[in-house]
Amino acid sequence: MTELTFALLKYGFLVLLWVFIWLAVRSLRQDIETFSPRPSRSRRRREREVHKVKAEAPRTPATRSTAAPAAGRHTQQPTLLVIIDGPLAGSSVPLAESEITLGRAASNTVVLDDEFVSSHHARVYIDRASGQWAIEDLHSTNGTVVNQQRINRPTILPARIPVRIGATTFELR
Repeated sequence: MTELTFALLKYGFLVLLWVFIWLAVRSLRQDIETFSPRPSRSRRRREREVHKVKAEAPRTPATRSTAAPAAGRHTQQPTLLVIIDGPLAGSSVPLAESEITLGRAASNTVVLDDEFVSSHHARVYIDRASGQWAIEDLHSTNGTVVNQQRINRPTILPARIPVRIGATTFELR
């Protein structure tokens, strides 16, 4: 074997080793972000940008006139509980007349395999007084966060309001 061939093999294996290390670190980082009870930096940055754009949007007469029908659409009852972030992201549960329970225990409607989630963490149900969907934290250890506020009593849950339980974020649609 010539020196050139040996050097090419040596540096080729070195490059492959660095690629392997980079892929392993990237995979571990994604796993850690998945199990973290807080949203990732990139998700928080996107949310801040969305809030900033909404705050900076100018109100024109055309915008105001179309705002009334949009508000009317939000009074329509949601039909799905959609998981938007976390290990089950992209999955959904149809909202029926019965309540939906969330937690680690297999007896829940939505089973969240997360160390930051209690076995019976929260429930989503139709509030009898208002006829709207509500969420109740079932005295969990780490709490339930609705629209970036930790709740300690049953709370009405409008459509498109994010709810975080452990590493999972969901909303009603």
